[in-house]
Amino acid sequence: MTVSSAASSPSAAFNPLDLSHTDDPYPRLAALRRERPVSTPLPGWHVLVRDADVRAVLADPALWSSRRNNTSVPDTPDADRELALSQLDPPAHTRLRRLLSPAFARTVVAELEPVVREQAEALADRFEQGVDIDLVAAFTAPLPRAVLAEFCGVDESDAADHDRWAGTFTDLLGHRAHPEWPAFERWALRSTEKPVLRGVLEQLDRTEAVTFLHFLIVAGVPNLRHALGNLVLRLLSEGRWRAEGLAEAIEESLRLDPPALWQMRTATRDTTMAGTPVRAGERVVAVVASANRDPARWGEDADAFRPDRPGLRAHLAFGKGPHACLGASLTRLQLRMAAEVLIERYPKLRLAPGFRFRRAGDFMSRGPAALPVHLE
Repeated sequence: MTVSSAASSPSAAFNPLDLSHTDDPYPRLAALRRERPVSTPLPGWHVLVRDADVRAVLADPALWSSRRNNTSVPDTPDADRELALSQLDPPAHTRLRRLLSPAFARTVVAELEPVVREQAEALADRFEQGVDIDLVAAFTAPLPRAVLAEFCGVDESDAADHDRWAGTFTDLLGHRAHPEWPAFERWALRSTEKPVLRGVLEQLDRTEAVTFLHFLIVAGVPNLRHALGNLVLRLLSEGRWRAEGLAEAIEESLRLDPPALWQMRTATRDTTMAGTPVRAGERVVAVVASANRDPARWGEDADAFRPDRPGLRAHLAFGKGPHACLGASLTRLQLRMAAEVLIERYPKLRLAPGFRFRRAGDFMSRGPAALPVHLE
């Protein structure tokens, strides 16, 4: 697909496939919210930037399909077993989510708190006082991989392989062509025979179980890395490097700097969105990062970091509707534990002089590629 170049006006379009638009998307998105709530940067692609429109799309899977976004899989019931949770529509999505939900219940996630803290402390133990390090490479990238391995009950003999897969698997499409896939699939099939994930895997057929374990990596590891990097950067930049009010600061960071910028859906029938015709089969890009800063929802100071903001948990960083993030509680736990450990160990942590944000992530995600910090 050819990616069109940006026009000179910020409000001309937001092209989700143009990295020059997504490196710093917020000025362009603000202009679009004011002037063009629905734009069409590519033929058959419509971009929604206002909170009300984004919420409406995410809440209505009958009109806005997730399954049809995956054009590489045949439209047959058998193909559903090879689709990740985020790629399914009801009733297949409803069935699978019901089976998976017990593994992510808040009571289950709460039991992981000492595990997450232990992993965060083990990484922090490797730091040397008084030096500069890249916190992404040393902490925010390896932590979600280590926590996922604990969550999945990875044996010590498989730990190095799992860590490598968690660092290289980033895409739900074409993953079976990845050179590491055969080894991962063999491990995943062995895992279905072990009492991990609260008995969830034994309720799935083998193909579904392998797909789910792969989905955990792709959905959980990169987004947690970006969310944690964004949180640390936000706390340091705003002078909020303290444990007090941390839970609220995490929610405000997720609102302002969601790790996933947008979600895609496909119209199942002809309709309109904010007065713009959308034909069946056309794509809609619901820009969560824009909705989270919409003054119509969040007030005129929507771009400001305000952890005392009312109703913070209504942000869309975890989505909305039937596809709302199943692992939201686990993500929040990891963000809180990681920040607490770093703040306890290094209360005077600061960004290295001359820091400039350099973006990591694909077209859909955004976080710091590096976080050079000084340890004190």
